[in-house]
Formats: sequence, C-alpha cells, structure tokens
Amino acid sequence: MNVNIKYPKQYFYATISDVNVKSLTDGDFLALRKIVESSGVTVIKNQQVNDEEQIAFSKRFGDLEISIGINHNKENNPHLRPQISRISNVNIATNKLIPVDDPKVVFDRGNNWWHTDSSFKKIPATFSILSAREIPKEGGGTEFVDARHALETWDQKPRKHSVEQIKSLITEHSIVYSRMQNTGDIFNTNFKKDLPYVRQRLIRTHPYTKRNSFYAGSHCSHVVGWDLDEGKNLIHEINEWIVNSGEIARHNWSRGEIVIWDNRRVLHRGMGYNESMHRRIMHRTTVAGDKPSYEEKVIFY
Repeated sequence: MNVNIKYPKQYFYATISDVNVKSLTDGDFLALRKIVESSGVTVIKNQQVNDEEQIAFSKRFGDLEISIGINHNKENNPHLRPQISRISNVNIATNKLIPVDDPKVVFDRGNNWWHTDSSFKKIPATFSILSAREIPKEGGGTEFVDARHALETWDQKPRKHSVEQIKSLITEHSIVYSRMQNTGDIFNTNFKKDLPYVRQRLIRTHPYTKRNSFYAGSHCSHVVGWDLDEGKNLIHEINEWIVNSGEIARHNWSRGEIVIWDNRRVLHRGMGYNESMHRRIMHRTTVAGDKPSYEEKVIFY
C-alpha cells in the first residue's frame, strides 16, 4: 500500500491508496492497523462498500457500538443495521431530502462542533470509520485536529495549570450538554435519562503509541471536584488550544472514500453544507472501547 503522511513531524493524517478494504490479507490489515493506531487520521481512497462490507471491515478492529439517534435508537428503520450511524439529510426509505428543521437533521448538525465520538458513553469509542456514500456539490467536509500535539505543547505557554497539575483530573461528558450548547433542547425525557453525564479522564495514554493526549471536545462539561466555573474555564482553554496549537487537517470528501480516526487522540467536526439543496449520505461504524477511561492509567514516559 502507498502511504503519505501529511504532517510528518506529528505523524498525523495519513492517506492510503492502492488498497481494497474488502480483500485485505491478515498481513495487510496488520500494516493498516499500525498506520491507523499511529497517525490519528487515515484516509483510504477509492473504496466502494455497502453496509455489510463496512461492518465486516470494521469488526477487524474490534467490537462495534450500536448506533444512537435522536430517539436513542437506530432510527426505527428496518433498512439500517444497528451498527451503522447514518449521518445524512436523505430519508433512507423514500430517498428524498429531509426537511432542514427535522429533528434528525438538527441532531446531525451538532456534529459541526469540535468533538470526539462517544465520549458521552461510559465506555468511550476507539476508532470511527466513516464511508462517503454520497457527497454534496458544495461543502460537507470534515476537519481534524491533533489533541496529542496540543498536550505536548501545552506548557510552552504560561498557564495557570501545568500538565503536571492536571494530569490526573477526571471530567464529565454529556451529549445532552453539548447539544444544548449548539442545537438546543432536542431530546426527550427518556433520552436524557438513558444518557446521563459520564466520567472520563482529561488526559489519556494511548495504549499503542504510549503517548498522551487531551481528551476533551464539546461533550466535555466540567471537572469533577472543582469549582464549576473554574473547571469549565480550564476545559474551554484546552479546547481552544487543541484547535489552535497546530495545523487543522481539512478533508474534502470524494465519493467512496473511507476515513478512520482515533477518538482517543483526535477532535473532529463537520463543515456544514446547504441541507435544503444538496444531498449528503455518510455511514459510520464505531469501534467500541473495552473499559471506562477513568479506569485507565496515565503514564508519562
């Protein structure tokens, strides 16, 4: 396989060509996984997969999460496998555009704020695997930033709190909290009850690279045990630094591409598009973690 690293000093954002995810040998998959674990974001060009093929490929990385939707289920649609998150403004049954004020479209619009997938779950995700099935004529890109680089450069500026002082902090994350900040109160009572705040480490040690990253984003609300405002101010400062400490990788999609990103290291956001005019169909599978992040050990080598 042909591999290109866009930001080699950070070993961040790899692009791969000359590979077919539907027919990888065990050896080729291990080589691919090494790149995925190391680079944070991996773009695999020219892949045409259906849901079954995407699920089969994704399962090679580990067990998959069950998707949630606006009603905390899989859209109640028999056409959609429960492992697939459909991020789209197109009705899967009618193949017509969904109105821009539909709760599904509003829910997906929340992805346009910097976040890490499934940090609002007690056991957070490892990899997200997104397949571009149909892309808009304008807009609809995805941006990525390197939270590892942000942590490793944090102490280069004067800070109220050094890495040493915050390395063991526990925060709380909630998708209800983040959506309330950017799309409004769109969830029903059962959704809010079923997805309460969960605890996550502010800094995590990657099990493969053994390097540390901030773990924050828009779902991250406050610091456990801290004054509420002081904790929110710290999280805001960290999120701002993650976005501004290094290069932003801006990905403009091509139909058929697959992009894999490591949620333990990377924040991402959608770039938005004209939902009333252009169609966008993206199917995501998400590889589950194996334990809550607060049970992990943070090690500084």
